[in-house]
Amino acid sequence: MHRFAAIAVFDVFGRLLVQERGDDALHDPGRWGYPGGDLEPGEDFVAAAVRELEEETSLRVVPDQLESLGVTRFRSESCGEEDELELFAARLDVGEDDLVCGEGIRLRFLTHAEVDGLDLHQAVRLTLGTARAWLRRQRRGDFVCLTLVDPRGWFLMQERDEHAPVWPDTWCFPGGGLEPGETPRAGAVRELAEETGIELSADSLQDLGAFEVDSPHGQFGYHVFAAPTVLGNGDVDCQEGRQIVFVDPATIEGLPLVQSTETALVAVRDWAADHTPVLPDDARGFAGVVLVDRRGWILLQERDENARIDPEVWGLSGGHLEDGEAPDAGALRELEEETGVVLDPAQLREVGAFANDHRASYGTWDRMWVYAAAVDLTDSDIDCREGRQIVFVDPDVARSLPLTKGAEGIVPAFLRSDVYASMAP
Repeated sequence: MHRFAAIAVFDVFGRLLVQERGDDALHDPGRWGYPGGDLEPGEDFVAAAVRELEEETSLRVVPDQLESLGVTRFRSESCGEEDELELFAARLDVGEDDLVCGEGIRLRFLTHAEVDGLDLHQAVRLTLGTARAWLRRQRRGDFVCLTLVDPRGWFLMQERDEHAPVWPDTWCFPGGGLEPGETPRAGAVRELAEETGIELSADSLQDLGAFEVDSPHGQFGYHVFAAPTVLGNGDVDCQEGRQIVFVDPATIEGLPLVQSTETALVAVRDWAADHTPVLPDDARGFAGVVLVDRRGWILLQERDENARIDPEVWGLSGGHLEDGEAPDAGALRELEEETGVVLDPAQLREVGAFANDHRASYGTWDRMWVYAAAVDLTDSDIDCREGRQIVFVDPDVARSLPLTKGAEGIVPAFLRSDVYASMAP
């Protein structure tokens, strides 16, 4: 009987270490298998597993790090022998840079989906379900995540790219694993700085609690933190993933989320409801009007290169409030000054007050009151007195235009609103 030992090694992300066997391998040549090999004379399964792992990968473990997943007996398809395998499992904080391939063609840590696409050694096919069931029972509790909430109430999030070891092409809050001896609060601060370049004091973080996630990659425990900020996308130096940006919470459900972020989202929303930074009473005031025509198209202004705020992008007709001016009166005045359109105040519907990031122009976050009105007008009725053009825009097109920092929040919010729904055909 052919007797051998193997180890299912999982990394911290739950990826499985597999070895591509050479064409000259006695058993299942050319297929992918666990590190492992035959027992030497007088050697037991545990000793063989420890020895083979080091010989084939350079990874060193002690017997206490291994958990037996039992003995499997089967008839080899490639050799016709009776085989006896004892499989062990271990979860190690290692990566591919720690590996030295001592046998076969190459070693790789692969996700479940990647492993499922391989031509696997018979022993792996027979035991992979057992190994994955073991992984799902393993718990790691040393993860943290941290989001910042800006004056709009938007959350700082990271879009993971295709190279992420797990959950590629999804969205999450910045974060990661703790270093040895590191507290969750300190780890959250460090991870944020490493991923975004933003440095915060540990005291500025609010601990939102500890959470648990059961996933195919194992059980994870993690702390969630949040902090208010007046920073914006321009202050973020994305050092990991595809992008790290502030995201409108009204759109998050439409994103593919990492499971831990999805679990933490309720706590973050609850916290943000009471802790979103509030603009001071003396913040600069702006007002604007969105006109909606009979088609449901919305009036937008293409700003020219001379605009002090957000040149050469699209925004609302509007501007500064004058001293003592009421927001609705200012909105009507700005509309007439920029377009020649005169409305009766009774036509206005209030959309809301929005925080606008004007730090590039004024060094401050400012407040803009937005109103809307349904009108029986066309582009020919608009006298463009400011900017490059002021025209009615198809809502689907409007969502894809380069918008001012204020309009990038206002336009989608308005198009989702009951006010717009009451005016659109």
